[in-house]
Amino acid sequence: MPKTAFSSHFRRELDPEQLLVLIEVDSIDAISSEQRDWIRKDVVCSSCGAAGAQIVREAKSRSTTKALRQPHFRFISLTGQDAHHAFCEFSNETTMRSNDSLIDFATERSAETRYVRALVCKGIEIGIFDQGSIRAMRQWFFELKLKTRIRVTTTPDAIDWMESLWRHPSYHRWPFQPVHAEMPNFKWKEAAKYQFTEDHLDLLQWLRERKKRVGSLENSYGRAKKLLDKYFGQEVFDTSVLQPYYDKSVQLAFFFASNSDFPKKVRPWKYRLSGVPVSLLALCALLLFISDWNMDDAVGRFASMITAPNANDETLGNVIGLNPFHDYAAWETIFIASELAARSTSNLDYAAVLDAIELRLRKEHRRWRETMSQ
Repeated sequence: MPKTAFSSHFRRELDPEQLLVLIEVDSIDAISSEQRDWIRKDVVCSSCGAAGAQIVREAKSRSTTKALRQPHFRFISLTGQDAHHAFCEFSNETTMRSNDSLIDFATERSAETRYVRALVCKGIEIGIFDQGSIRAMRQWFFELKLKTRIRVTTTPDAIDWMESLWRHPSYHRWPFQPVHAEMPNFKWKEAAKYQFTEDHLDLLQWLRERKKRVGSLENSYGRAKKLLDKYFGQEVFDTSVLQPYYDKSVQLAFFFASNSDFPKKVRPWKYRLSGVPVSLLALCALLLFISDWNMDDAVGRFASMITAPNANDETLGNVIGLNPFHDYAAWETIFIASELAARSTSNLDYAAVLDAIELRLRKEHRRWRETMSQ
């Protein structure tokens, strides 16, 4: 359930407590029926734009009084059903949203997010963007998801095959010749790996080229398998359409972090491989979005925010930012694995393929020795 939603009247994203203050109500229980009707019409989902908002009070443990659930919004249709679009990140059907899809600048405590929050406050105060801009970006992203759908047909063994090829040591080239096995300590398994490279060289080079789409895939395989478990056979967002936007956002993040005092747990030149801090990536995407994805205009807006004095109102950073690239690498892993499997002429069991190659090489060596002994 979303803990914030967008008020069309106040033109900003609000949590339940902030909304109650603005409509001058002391508590959820004190909301009149007229105000509840107004909330249903005015407050919409920040992602899919669904109306029908209701405020749900917090839940506390009876034994410890500890909060079990924070106040949040629920969106219910006139028929009493979930009002969210089926593809909305807040739909009851969507249970696999990752932790980096939404960034709460008000509660996150990392140094990176605190830095970005200060920039967000400045950006809003000097008029570079407002919460309406953030809402517009989330709507753009949602509409993009609706337009570009693809059915998940990738199997887990395709993910395993891709991971094995990704880790395969292909930088050594040593095509097998039977005479090699005359060495007293000849390593057949190593020879099989070398021959695997020769047999699958085009495939390995093709996969290496795919690295440009997502950078490092090292941390994506586990998440990709979880997504497969949930979405196999279903229609999902085709993340490949995000590639130009993702590339620009990473490029902008690298430029900004390299030319500012942004706290650097990870060196900027590693962003492509290790990932950009999520809060920075979200801000870069927002600045590019309001700049019509023009890199120089976005840099200019970054410069204006950095050089601006500290914001007078630090509560302006109480917003939920969108990271449109959450699970980008995992979904790209799934789609690349599917294409890789289709291109593969052997079965997708890496260990079995190596065993078959070793057996083939041993047979070649035996035949060679038989020929030499004649």
